[in-house]
Amino acid sequence: MVCSRRFFTKSARTIRQALFVAALAGLWELAARAGRLPALLFPPFSDVAVALAAETASGEILGRLTFSLAMVGAGLCLATLSAVIVTAASMSAQIVSEWVQALMAILHPLPGIAILPVVILWLGTGNTSIVAVIWFSAMWPLVANLHTGLRSVPATQIEVGRNLGLRGARLVAHVLIPGAFPHILSGMRVAWARAWQALVAAEMVFGASGGEGGLGWFIYKRRFFMEIPGVFAGMVVIVLVGIVVERVVFESVEARTVRRWGMTAE
Repeated sequence: MVCSRRFFTKSARTIRQALFVAALAGLWELAARAGRLPALLFPPFSDVAVALAAETASGEILGRLTFSLAMVGAGLCLATLSAVIVTAASMSAQIVSEWVQALMAILHPLPGIAILPVVILWLGTGNTSIVAVIWFSAMWPLVANLHTGLRSVPATQIEVGRNLGLRGARLVAHVLIPGAFPHILSGMRVAWARAWQALVAAEMVFGASGGEGGLGWFIYKRRFFMEIPGVFAGMVVIVLVGIVVERVVFESVEARTVRRWGMTAE
C-alpha cells in the first residue's frame, strides 16, 4: 500500500514536471516564431526537435553520447577508487585526516576546468587529459562526503557492531557504510554532476582525438558551422542524460537504501 502510494505520488510529480517542460517548449516555439529574435541564433523548438531526430537517425549523436559516457565512466571509476583510498588513509590516523582536510579546503573549490592548462602541458590533448579533468572534478566531492559520512556514524552504533562480533571489513560493510550512506549518496550525486559538466567543457576545449569526440565536441562542431539547431540538440541530450541518471540511478538507489532504512523524511 505504501509502495503504491509512493509510486502514484512519484508518477504524478513526473507528469506535472513533464507538463511544465512542455509548456516551456511551447513558449520557446512561440517566442522564436514571433520574429523578434534572430532566427539563426534562436531557432524554434521544432527545428531543434527535427535536428535531434536527424542526428539520432544518422547515428552521429548516439556515437558521441557513447564516447562521452565511456569517458565519464572511466573518470568516475578512477575518482571513486582514489576517494576510497584517500578516505581510508585519513580514517587510519588523525594527522592524515588533518592533511586530507587541508587538501580538501584547497582543491575542492577549484573547478576541474581551471586545471585544464596544466593538464594540457602535462598530458597533452586527448582522452587521457579528459579523464584526468573528470577525475579531479569528481574526486573531491566524493572524498568530502565519504570523510564526513564515516566520521558522523555514532560511536554507539560502532560499539554495538563490535559487541555483535563485527570487526574489520565486516564492521565497515555492515555498520560504517550504511550509517554514512546518506553522505555517500550525496557525494555521488555531486561527483556525477561535476564530472558531466567537466567532460563537456573539456571536450569543447580539447576537441577530438583521432577523429573521436563526445557531446562537447559535437556541440563545438555544430557551433563552428553555425548549425544552431544542432547545438541545441546536443544540449538537450546532455540535459536528458542528467535527468535519466538522477531519476533512474540515484532515485532508485535512494529508494532502496536510505528511504527504506528510514534515514530520510521523504
